[in-house]
Amino acid sequence: MTPGPPATTPTAPATEPAAPATTPIAPATEPRSPGMPLAEALCTEPRPTDVAAYGDDGLLLRVDVPTRHGAEQPHLVHYRRRPDGTWEPTWTIPWCTQALPVPGGYVCVRRAQGRTLVELRPADGSPERVLLTTRGRVGALAPRPGGHQIAVTTSTFGGPGEHPGNLLAGSDAVWATGSDMTLSHAKQPQGAWQVHLVPLDGTAPHLLTPTVPADLALTGESAWAGAATLLLGAHRHHRHGVRNFGLLALAADSGDATRELFSATVDVCYPVQGPDGQVAYLATTLRRDNEPVAQHACLVGEDLREPVLLPADDGLWQRPIGWDGPRRLVCTAESGPRRRLYVHDLDHATWQPVPLTASVMNARVHTGRAAVLTSAPDTPPALQVTPLKTAGPQATGPHTHTAEHVVRAQTPPLPGRLHYRPQTIPGAHGDVASWVCLPEQDPPRGTVVLYHGGPFKSWSDWSWRWNPWPFVACGLAVVLVEPPMSLGYPDAVRTGWRQWRGGTAACAAAQVEAVRAAHGLLDSPLALMGGSFGGYLALNTAETLNPDLVVAHAAPLDLTQVAEGSDVGWQWIREFGDPTEWRPLYQLNSLFPRAVRPATRVLLSHGLHDGLVPPTETLRTHRALARQGVRSEVAFFRSEAHALSRPGNIRAWYRWVLAAVADELTPAPVSAAVTGEPTPVPASVPVSVGEPAPARTHPRTEAMP
Repeated sequence: MTPGPPATTPTAPATEPAAPATTPIAPATEPRSPGMPLAEALCTEPRPTDVAAYGDDGLLLRVDVPTRHGAEQPHLVHYRRRPDGTWEPTWTIPWCTQALPVPGGYVCVRRAQGRTLVELRPADGSPERVLLTTRGRVGALAPRPGGHQIAVTTSTFGGPGEHPGNLLAGSDAVWATGSDMTLSHAKQPQGAWQVHLVPLDGTAPHLLTPTVPADLALTGESAWAGAATLLLGAHRHHRHGVRNFGLLALAADSGDATRELFSATVDVCYPVQGPDGQVAYLATTLRRDNEPVAQHACLVGEDLREPVLLPADDGLWQRPIGWDGPRRLVCTAESGPRRRLYVHDLDHATWQPVPLTASVMNARVHTGRAAVLTSAPDTPPALQVTPLKTAGPQATGPHTHTAEHVVRAQTPPLPGRLHYRPQTIPGAHGDVASWVCLPEQDPPRGTVVLYHGGPFKSWSDWSWRWNPWPFVACGLAVVLVEPPMSLGYPDAVRTGWRQWRGGTAACAAAQVEAVRAAHGLLDSPLALMGGSFGGYLALNTAETLNPDLVVAHAAPLDLTQVAEGSDVGWQWIREFGDPTEWRPLYQLNSLFPRAVRPATRVLLSHGLHDGLVPPTETLRTHRALARQGVRSEVAFFRSEAHALSRPGNIRAWYRWVLAAVADELTPAPVSAAVTGEPTPVPASVPVSVGEPAPARTHPRTEAMP
């Protein structure tokens, strides 16, 4: 699915600033698996997640720190550059999630005693000054050109919707009309977004009260198109379930809404404010004749005309992340194994890649340089500051042309090696790929396949959640599959769009079999795993691959039910159409009955607060599998939403899954071809999309009815 604009969720109350620290949680029982020590390390190491700000006074890195209670505490850590080009940490703010560089320091957002504080934090670490206080959440911080004021969007929790006839008075009912009602809103009604103009000198903020058209809702995003016009993110939800994203322009002095800007061809979101009145956005094409979507960088100027798309080389999906001056837009784009950094010269319409050694997680740009957080499937996150060009008037200083290391996350030594394998599957559009993680010395005794969620995601980054290396530590090969619709393979999107089973799942199964054949693992035990869309693939490819173990978290399986009940049902409608009109297509792409063979072991899990995939999907699937004789187990995590995110829960999940791996992936005689090293694979493999894979001869499956 293609996501809409993000929202910021408040966290727990703050404590006094302190350096990040962790307290490991002792497991309930002694670990059974050799992969558990590495899994424990994944759950205790502080996690660099975002470059929050980069300016004249240094940079702020967000680090999420596991706590003794099994949760995470967000921190912003400030790093200052020494004269010799090295960097040092100078101060830390706990419970802080957002920041914006301003003259003399930073505007930071943190939680404290049930409130959200917008504070001015001097770069020297001296006491902060509160600029704005709210009980709700902060969406965006947008610096007004001129440097003396910022626009802050906030949203508070609302009360239950009231029936216009007062018929529900005295109840706790949440009443609404329209197809955009969600269960999340019923559980915790959200108030409307507000816009504040906040002076940096500490004088009172000014609340703007624009009249928002009745058919629009604000998203919390904002950016300045010049000093006089503030662009607010907005969406229009149509009666038939489609949601479009555009902009609402405000006159800053009066707060009046002056214009709506909704394109007839693209949705726009994720603004990146420029230095000369231009704002860059991520543009996603609207559905036309069932064609797959595509994404582009686009520009909106002070004249507020139709967004101007910036075509990229090789159809790469460029996403704006910063500006290096008024005519150089910096973007990221996935290309095969990496998410790369590009500079787009607007005057010459050229894209120039920035040399980096790993995949870009995110970056911030400042005066010819970028603070870049990078990682890879075998490389934990590392922060560096790198030049965006080799020479020029904006790149100054003694270390301008050299990348500078700032900090790196720590993990134990990895127990294996990583290989990237491009793949061509007959019947599929474009090329795809798989990553293969192999044990360091002994031949692998089986295979674990991990499918990523999304579907518009990839394995280009380090993962704290779906990490392959605990399984490699158990002596297993791990295959990270990049099936059609993975980011970085734009030509393959057509294979999977509206064809999740016959296109994406069939191709993914063929990719798995090609890798297993290349490493002599076709007759060895097999486990299929994934979360969300990855869980969907794990269960759907079980029909073809005949695994010994399936592990799926929060998987959408009956697509009609999910589209009708999801908080983001509009995303499903964008791809598959109206669930009533297109019900046969939804059912064709849903998990077929008896896709998993009887006696196969299946571990299902779900967060009870999931608004994207209703938890009843997992309950319904577990009951159906149990009736069919599948050895299904189910775990519901009462503190989680869609993703399994709390370190304590991730640790428990690894104990559960690694124990099942030890039980089900028993050693079996391995082909003499197994060497642990990749062998040449032909440009195409003899398994086509839509064809079943050859049957395996693993003894555990031969005895199954």
